[in-house]
Amino acid sequence: MCGIFGQYNPHGTDRALIERMAICLAHRGPDGYGIYSSTPLTFGAGRLAIIDVPAAAGPIFNEDRQVGVVFNGEIYNYRALREELQKLGHYFTTATDTEVLVHGYEQWGVDVLDRLRGMFAFGIWDAANERLFLARDRLGEKPLYYTRAGDDFLFASEIKALFEHPGVKREVNADVLPYYLALGYVPPPQTMFAGIEKLAPGERLILDRHNCTQERYWQAQMDTTAPLSYAESVRRVRDAVTEAVETRLVSDVPVGAFLSGGLDSTAVVALMKQIMKHPPQTFTVGFDFDVDSKGDSKFNVDARFAALAAERLGTEHHVITINQTTHLSELLPHLIYALDEPVAQPSIIQTAYVAALARRNGVPVLLSGDAGDELFAGYTSYRADRVLERYLRVPKLLRQTVLNPILERIPQGQSLAAKSHITDPVDRYLTWMRLIGPDRLPGLMIDQRLASGAHQTISRVVRPLLDAPCTNHFADRVAFASLNLWIAEDSNMRVDKMSMAMSIEARAPLEDHKLVELAMRIPLEHKLRQGDFKRVFKDAVADWVPAEILRRPKWGFVPPTSDWLRTVLKPLVETYLSPENVEAVGWFKPEAITGLIDDHMTKRNYELWSLWPLLVFHIWHALYIDGSLKLDHKLTPLDLF
Repeated sequence: MCGIFGQYNPHGTDRALIERMAICLAHRGPDGYGIYSSTPLTFGAGRLAIIDVPAAAGPIFNEDRQVGVVFNGEIYNYRALREELQKLGHYFTTATDTEVLVHGYEQWGVDVLDRLRGMFAFGIWDAANERLFLARDRLGEKPLYYTRAGDDFLFASEIKALFEHPGVKREVNADVLPYYLALGYVPPPQTMFAGIEKLAPGERLILDRHNCTQERYWQAQMDTTAPLSYAESVRRVRDAVTEAVETRLVSDVPVGAFLSGGLDSTAVVALMKQIMKHPPQTFTVGFDFDVDSKGDSKFNVDARFAALAAERLGTEHHVITINQTTHLSELLPHLIYALDEPVAQPSIIQTAYVAALARRNGVPVLLSGDAGDELFAGYTSYRADRVLERYLRVPKLLRQTVLNPILERIPQGQSLAAKSHITDPVDRYLTWMRLIGPDRLPGLMIDQRLASGAHQTISRVVRPLLDAPCTNHFADRVAFASLNLWIAEDSNMRVDKMSMAMSIEARAPLEDHKLVELAMRIPLEHKLRQGDFKRVFKDAVADWVPAEILRRPKWGFVPPTSDWLRTVLKPLVETYLSPENVEAVGWFKPEAITGLIDDHMTKRNYELWSLWPLLVFHIWHALYIDGSLKLDHKLTPLDLF
């Protein structure tokens, strides 16, 4: 099952509503759907058949039909759990991983969550107690949204399905605009829609006639105060990554991989090649944009390394090229619609293209290398903050009189000296992770109350995560906060929504919670060893990965978006960020956005990370709020070819 939806109301439910929700989410469940209907609850699920392909779609129940489940995701240890439950007397009628949830709940109640290894969002109906139990996986690979409309409690895998209920309003949640502008996403429990919320990673919700309770059942804990040795860290990482990849190859349909040519995805593919009985199929995207005199593009670095990795590892490799004639201005609104709420992530474009390519080649499951940078310090910002940390240990007078005059002669040094004045942890985090700084929001936003309170708003979510880790290094705190926020609500939502729009299931081995728990114990010195990035991970996978990949410089998964805004996406900029439209939407100052556009188009300033979230927001607003933009058809993989 890959799309779930339901309505709880003690006074009665509307099956026709659930039918509409099923049709709305058909892309998540292209192999059919099923619905169960009763007085307090009607719920259903669409199916993308991965395990036990012949099994029926829809809710699965226990023997006496007192416990039923709708489920999105995969339980990778379901075979071991199934065997354990059978020994305890439970009878299974299918070979699916879904049925493990039913009997697991019968046996252990809500504590079944502690035994699950996988990615999931599910709803379990306990008919005897008229109780609905919802949960989201530990790292937030799968989303789950909910809202109330009168006496109705509604939930779904995507927000758009909730709007099938006539009582669910489409309104901007103004309070979260500072989050979105600064971070590029909205942290849970809120969404960009007023009144619609989402479960946080590692969170569960229990609802009955009398109460509704929410609680975290898991959160990563970082403690590097009793570190493993370097050799032991390398050995354990190697074993944990191997196990994580092996468990995610469980499938009754073909499994392939996203291959960016980076270290993480290449390591995953290398392990797939060792474990699988046939060469894995790999998929990547290239760009025919800003081509040099040799006929190549600077944006094709990933594609070139992916081709090298595929050749060395012996995969069946597929490439799709986004060129200057691609109708991105027509495609982007479809992708933003698929996101549900705005996420300022340009790489939704190539994620959608790679997923479409896999679907076209008959591969419905793809493994990725997501989260490796957060777990093993793979970004330049982690090393830069480590340098800043050492700089701050120098006595202030010595910095001012000796170091600063030297540093002022080089750009990197000027930046380091400027950052040394930042004393607030949230400001320091935002130095590395922000899109638009809170200090710029008063000049951009019409609502000055929201703009002036932006720092305080962001602090409420970020500060507790920066305070949580037991570590001596602030870079560890940045990684920990990003793991809990950015991975779930930015990276995972990009992958889930774009892959599911193409009816593809994406799996992230490096988000295995056992591997995450291990990585949170490894000290930063092992990760940034000898001035290198991700050293402990590199040494763990060194004999699997081609040397060129191990040595390649860091290159983000970013398309040529800055240039696209000046060219193929310019029609969208001119339409949705025009002074007239910005004024009509009413949240931002038209003259401020006009200034950003002029600076970017003339290359006076690089304003990609200011303009992109604003463009996405205004297209989203036209799609979901004022309805001025109507899509003429539902997105399919064929639209990308």
